[in-house]
Amino acid sequence: MSNYYTPQFRFGPILTTTIRTIIIINVALFVLQFIFMLAKSSFLIDLFRFHPEKIRSFHWHQFFTYAFLHTDFFHILFNMLTLWMFGSELENLWGKKNFIYFYGLGIFFISFFSFFIDNFLKQSGMIGASAIVTAIMVVYGMLWPNREVLFMMIFPIKIKYIIFLILIPMMIFYTAVTGGANFAANLGGVLYGFGYWYLNTKYKVDFEKLFDIDDYIRRKKFKMYQEELESKTKTMAKVDELLDKISKQGYNSLTEKEKKFLNEASNKYYKE
Repeated sequence: MSNYYTPQFRFGPILTTTIRTIIIINVALFVLQFIFMLAKSSFLIDLFRFHPEKIRSFHWHQFFTYAFLHTDFFHILFNMLTLWMFGSELENLWGKKNFIYFYGLGIFFISFFSFFIDNFLKQSGMIGASAIVTAIMVVYGMLWPNREVLFMMIFPIKIKYIIFLILIPMMIFYTAVTGGANFAANLGGVLYGFGYWYLNTKYKVDFEKLFDIDDYIRRKKFKMYQEELESKTKTMAKVDELLDKISKQGYNSLTEKEKKFLNEASNKYYKE
């Protein structure tokens, strides 16, 4: 696909199915957070946020759930707008399944990276989709670096400058100042974005095929069929050999083991 973009006079890309679903889930959980906050309860945040100490206590769901909570209105607003602006284009390019795999694997990679960093930098926990959104921006910037947009609705500027010189540095600086966990997460998002782009560009990694459960089941069944066919062929050859022996020497010439084998083969392959 070309690095250059034909100008389009609309605000943002068409909202894709997966992006819409992710936004709805995030907004629904944010509303639920607000309800818990009104009740002066931190139950939802304590349950879902990424916290290294709790993960060490086997709260492994937090490797994933942290990415669907947000600290405040502007946090979720910025993340969901950025997800829509950049994520929709990637879903259109890759397809629904590939984007879901990219998004899900990214959430896990980022939290595992943060968990590793916690061995050196003690963290208080994190929530939010900022890091996976950072990864999306990195991939977008690498795929279409020379697309031009109107910065602040006035200045035409290439997307690579907005992403790599403005948005990502601002996010990393902000999180470095405000908290170690969020800094580690955004750094993990940058690494994941570059890593995914590199693998997808150089090796053409197709995550849809790599994690295609239906294809795996089909191949597994076909392999079982081949093994069964091979086993049946060997059994039939052995049966023919024993029948030939019976015709020449009589049934009593068979050993007990051969009689047992012939009986089992008869029950398995000749019973209707």
